[in-house]
Amino acid sequence: MLLKYLLFLNMHLLYLPSEYSSVPRQLESNCSILCVCSQIFERDAILRQLQSLSDCKSIGKRQYNDFTIRFFSYRGRCIAVAVSGKNFLSTSLRLSKLFLLLPNVEKVFFVGIGGSLNPNLKPGDVCIPEKWACHTVGYVYNKTTNKTHAVRYEPELPHYKDFYPTSTEIGVASNDEIVRAHFLACTPSLFTAVQAILPPPHSVHNFDVHCGGIGVSGTMFVDSDKYRQHLSETYNAQVVDMESFPFAAACYEFQKLFCVIRGISDLAGVFNDGNLGNTIDDSRNLAADNAALVFAHILRRIPLSKTNYSKIPLRLIQQYLFPSKNPECTINNVPHSPKVNACFQ
Repeated sequence: MLLKYLLFLNMHLLYLPSEYSSVPRQLESNCSILCVCSQIFERDAILRQLQSLSDCKSIGKRQYNDFTIRFFSYRGRCIAVAVSGKNFLSTSLRLSKLFLLLPNVEKVFFVGIGGSLNPNLKPGDVCIPEKWACHTVGYVYNKTTNKTHAVRYEPELPHYKDFYPTSTEIGVASNDEIVRAHFLACTPSLFTAVQAILPPPHSVHNFDVHCGGIGVSGTMFVDSDKYRQHLSETYNAQVVDMESFPFAAACYEFQKLFCVIRGISDLAGVFNDGNLGNTIDDSRNLAADNAALVFAHILRRIPLSKTNYSKIPLRLIQQYLFPSKNPECTINNVPHSPKVNACFQ
């Protein structure tokens, strides 16, 4: 894969006439900022904020097989907006495709909603954590045996005592050794720039922006008061979602500057006035709007590169990323467990 990628990067074409003076017709090569979200309502909030920016022009959208990317021209640069989908697998796979399709992206923002682990964060507030951890990676210890292997485990936790968190595998080094990390930190240069750009609390809007701290991601939706307390105590985390850790891992893999902006939709595990529905049902649009508002505020002031990139033969990249459909490789042909199927009937 790496050899093919390098081959594509070194095959350049001449520039064609520009649709806008500062943006070449082949948008993919000159796109310097990528904004990713996981759901359609988050995308719509981002698009509204971009359209409200003066001098921000919509260049249109392009379809790449199962991908849709929307392009904008702003401050002499090209900005792309795309939906990654929810959860770990979708986020990492689609983001990897985006990075190959948009090889010259320099800054990547993940904008959307998240659940609060801190009661002081109210729905509508915005949190920009500095670090992210994966809360569903660890060991499950079988207490029925007499073999403890205690050195492998952290001290017992107040809840879920059979689960012991550990570092997460994020890659393989040049010597084939597994690389592990407890946290993935947002790129220091970009994070520092974002901190300097953000306005003081209550100076512009009627919600707070919290920059710093820790967020956690996992493969499950957290709607449990006890598990929220467990995450808060174990990781000292402020916010939880299902996508930001694999997003950060993909950015590390492709060496991209990144920042995560999360609008608070609910306090995880706390019901809405005693009803069965969580506050996420009432506040997710507010949370998405505020996160997009903060992204637009950053976009107005963030330093942008003035580099003009040579164009890459997009046709070859598309053939590699989106090969012709193979009837043997469709999801409908994958056998499923009868037990799993019974759960969804």
